[in-house]
Amino acid sequence: MIFMRRGMMKSNRLRILTMVFVLCAASCGPGDSAHSRGAKMIRAEDMKFPLQFLAAPEFRGRNTPSTELDIASKYIALMAERIGLKPLMPGGSYYQEVPVEVTTIVPQASRMRLTAGAGERIFHFPADAIIGRNFEAGKVSGEAVFLGYGLGAPQLNWDDTNGLELKGKVAVILDAALPDDHVLKPADNRRLLMSRAGALRGKGAIAVVTIINQEREARLAEKGLTFSLPERLRFPDVVTGSEAMPSQTAAGAAPAAPAPPFFQVEVRHDAGAAILGVAKEDLVKMIETIRQGKRVAPHKMPGRRLEIELGVVTRQDTTLNVVAYAEGTDPVLRNEYLTISSHHDHLGMREGRIYPGADDNASGVVGMFEIAEALMVERPKRSVIFVWNTAEERGLVGSYYFVQHCPVPVDKISANLNLDMISRNDTNQLYLIGSNKISSELDASIQTMNTNSVGLTLDYKYEDPAHPDRFFFRSDQYPYIRYGIPGVWFFCGTTEDYHTEGDIEAKADYAKMEKVSKLVYLVAMDIGNKPALLSLDLKPEIKVRGEQNMKVGWR
Repeated sequence: MIFMRRGMMKSNRLRILTMVFVLCAASCGPGDSAHSRGAKMIRAEDMKFPLQFLAAPEFRGRNTPSTELDIASKYIALMAERIGLKPLMPGGSYYQEVPVEVTTIVPQASRMRLTAGAGERIFHFPADAIIGRNFEAGKVSGEAVFLGYGLGAPQLNWDDTNGLELKGKVAVILDAALPDDHVLKPADNRRLLMSRAGALRGKGAIAVVTIINQEREARLAEKGLTFSLPERLRFPDVVTGSEAMPSQTAAGAAPAAPAPPFFQVEVRHDAGAAILGVAKEDLVKMIETIRQGKRVAPHKMPGRRLEIELGVVTRQDTTLNVVAYAEGTDPVLRNEYLTISSHHDHLGMREGRIYPGADDNASGVVGMFEIAEALMVERPKRSVIFVWNTAEERGLVGSYYFVQHCPVPVDKISANLNLDMISRNDTNQLYLIGSNKISSELDASIQTMNTNSVGLTLDYKYEDPAHPDRFFFRSDQYPYIRYGIPGVWFFCGTTEDYHTEGDIEAKADYAKMEKVSKLVYLVAMDIGNKPALLSLDLKPEIKVRGEQNMKVGWR
């Protein structure tokens, strides 16, 4: 068992917390409400302790992979066992092990060297600089070119790349928050701003060096911190994208040469000023200019070269899905299934800050506890599988792994109901994503159960795959949809605390969690009792559930 294999805990506090949740799992039973039926079992007051626990700072943000995430997995399995759910994995286990290769930077073998005329300066990882998550070992070297904010958007009257040759160059850009009322700030332009480095790579740059913003520099300086070393994860047994398609290499053709490395580096202000050849005060003025919504003029930097070299080391590790089920009551239909899912990982720690992940997604984890208790009191004819996924934040890895290494036949799964971020925003509003993409019966079930019992305002704002925020692709219902299984994400929307240290338990709306969980429970009962699996009537290309649907386009 991975929880034991990793050996010693990181702190005495974690040992204490482990004992606390074991005691609570043993003692905090359903109490008087055990004799109630169904939805009456789902109560806001029962959700507070487990949400407080999973979002506690001792869990250090439940990063993938980590000892803290393993402890969260152990807690979830204990809760599933206490509730009465059966283990579904071989050997009577609640754990589905997901292999992962973890690659980290070797600081002693990594550096960035600036040469300017006869002078030279070395910058070190992670004291002066840090690499983005998608890194690899290697070395690049090229002349530096300064591109201001680094945005090429002439259609929006902002073009930092016009007239500058980038092929073989190292682009140096500034990070800064534009004013809220700036023409570039609307949601439609978010991807444009976030993909600046990729766009520069497309124009021929071999690396992008970003000088961090003032707020981040001040925080690091105030706390005496260095950058956090990133980890690159590879999941060898998971297929997520175009690699699902067979190769079209012509017979007899030589395989394509591997692409050279492309590095995205962030640097602190000392290093940034040195690279640009300016005083730190002048660098700050440049960043402030962009904060005011104005461009900083790009320019060539003849004679100034940057060489970036990375050494890495890779280890084998494992992370865990937690899988349990409530057996159906019908002797025939119990061999068909629906899945209820949420992810229990989050972002971990970055530069000394803990990202608690209370809404994202301890809320969904806890909602599933309540749904499971209700289903154990009043079970449907079909079996219900509960999957607490790992590594959602790393690309929906846990859910992809589950459908691709499913312990039951995927063509027997009627639908997936996914809970992710269910504790914030308007108490009476709920977003549905994916419910009307494969089966009209799925959305009809949700509408009927909601109208008859819960009364939430259902919003389809993010349903369209073309929406600029692309939420359709961003949670664990999507791998099911790609397998031709009807799936829906129950979602309460983002807040200013999304993916920040502000996503804490104290901001959770437990009344909303109760309403969403009751709706999911009622939909599960409805789908679980239907005479047949949900129809596949909305996407003509999908005729049966299965891996072959990975080729179907959704973009």
